Amino acid sequence: MALRSTTETERHLIEIFEKTLYAGIQQAILATAQIPELVAESTLELTRYDIKGAMRGPGGEDHVGCIALIRMSSESDVLRSSVFKVCGESILQDLTNLHHALKRIEVERGVGVDYGKGVTPLSRRLLIRVVSRLGMQQGGGTVLHTLLEEPLREIVAQKSTPTTVEKLFRLCEAALDLSFFSPPLLSHLFRNRASDLDSLFQTVIMGYSGLSFTSEADSTTQQWGRLRCGVICLLRACQSMTDYSSGVFTALIKAECEAAAAQCGQGPESGSNLFIEDIVGEEKIHTGAYVILIGECLKHLSSSKHMTVEDQVESCRRCVQVLKHCAPDVASVLLHVSPEATVHVDPRVTLAEAWFSTMKTLASVCRHSEQIISSLAAENVQTLFGESLSLAMLFIFMKDIGGKKRPAPDVQRGMSSDGPQTLAISDFIAEAMLLGPPILAGSISALSAHIQLNCGNEVPAEVLGAAAISASILRAISGATPPWVVEDTPVLFKSMYVALGSNPDLFIQTLGVSTKLETMTAVGGLRAGEKLSGRYLDASESHINSFLSKASETVAKNDWKKMKVVLKSATGGKKKESGFNLKPHYCNWECERV
Repeated sequence: MALRSTTETERHLIEIFEKTLYAGIQQAILATAQIPELVAESTLELTRYDIKGAMRGPGGEDHVGCIALIRMSSESDVLRSSVFKVCGESILQDLTNLHHALKRIEVERGVGVDYGKGVTPLSRRLLIRVVSRLGMQQGGGTVLHTLLEEPLREIVAQKSTPTTVEKLFRLCEAALDLSFFSPPLLSHLFRNRASDLDSLFQTVIMGYSGLSFTSEADSTTQQWGRLRCGVICLLRACQSMTDYSSGVFTALIKAECEAAAAQCGQGPESGSNLFIEDIVGEEKIHTGAYVILIGECLKHLSSSKHMTVEDQVESCRRCVQVLKHCAPDVASVLLHVSPEATVHVDPRVTLAEAWFSTMKTLASVCRHSEQIISSLAAENVQTLFGESLSLAMLFIFMKDIGGKKRPAPDVQRGMSSDGPQTLAISDFIAEAMLLGPPILAGSISALSAHIQLNCGNEVPAEVLGAAAISASILRAISGATPPWVVEDTPVLFKSMYVALGSNPDLFIQTLGVSTKLETMTAVGGLRAGEKLSGRYLDASESHINSFLSKASETVAKNDWKKMKVVLKSATGGKKKESGFNLKPHYCNWECERV
């Protein structure tokens, strides 16, 4: 598509635009090639703005020449076409040559030196994205192929070499370079050149076996942490789920869960060389990142306008297969009884957030696509939802909230509930229940494998499942989770109401059943004979009836916000000096700048 004119004035304006665009592109290329991004070591970790003399944008990151080029290649198809019109087909080769020159300078500077001559690695990689976007529109296959081969050759060259700091660094840089190519190119790579990537993923998987509980992270472990981030960036950039990548995801998640379980097995005061902030933690990217990527992939697949329905369904099916294969490993980590970690970074916390956030995304995708959920029935996706609801309930039931004559213990079993993991659990439960009675029935089926319930008269499976979920929510707001969870209860109980067919009588009946459910054996924080809903609902018949009556009035008026007040009153009122933090935000899962 090209700019067209119909009047002399328009032709003049277009001529001015094209001259300006050409001059802008040439100046951006010249500035990137000749003016260093940083004249000395970056000060961004210490100051709000970077050092004087830096050719960086207002945000304090990336060379302004590269920023200009990336904008020219990403704003619109029309602008990309205009770039070729004013610069000719040779622009792709010019940009590729610039990238090669900057890469040579980067190698000459040495490992970890981002200042002096040239630009930082991230700014250089922006050129890969520019060439990739322009080439995909204009059919620059030869140039793109040549550019793509460079990081692939580096990965293949490292295949048989021993694991050293240099090898890990080179693999990381190659993975990050690949992550800046366009998703269609990466998808093709994963389908047709998978064997070239094997050493990349195998090195990350093998790195988890280097877990130590006493030594600090050495330089090799530091570089492995960077490589893990590079692999995550590459998997994220692909935006599709091939047979090969589904196997990679499964292996990576299982390896991380195995290491996390081993760490938890050493107790809360154990040291670690992996589960620390600057390796598998906030300074790089958290435990659970691979699971988060599956959720991101599901979101992309469900909204993509460039895929056929068949391809969407097939990729979603592969995502579900990964989640199914890894669900037992994730559950064993999340339900580990070791108390909250005090010395290392507790891997369970962010893994829980990742798992339940991804399961919420899957539930949302299934709820809004009849074709996807019908095709996933063969994958037994309902069982996966049921097991995840059971996992959420078991986490809550792990917490001992005390009884009428005994206080709650100071040290609780399992990971802390004070963080975004509980927010993710709440959001998942609300979304999953909207899938209807089969999911509710599946949740009680999965829960019954862990808890033997005394539920009195025979109750339909979907009602019993909803009642167990209700009991877990009541226990949560009785002290098992932070007080802010009560703010989510209107959404949670409205979802339950809708899942039960928006039947007021059935909903109140379910609440009634939830106040009577007891465990027949000791499980987690529950003692034999204890009510699942907690000590505040282990009360007189008049207290229970008052609670159900007020809940019934709220439902009749469709005033779900008032349900929060009703629940607070039934579960001991406002929890002052609880020791919990305020409502959190979800974690940041970006790691492009490592």
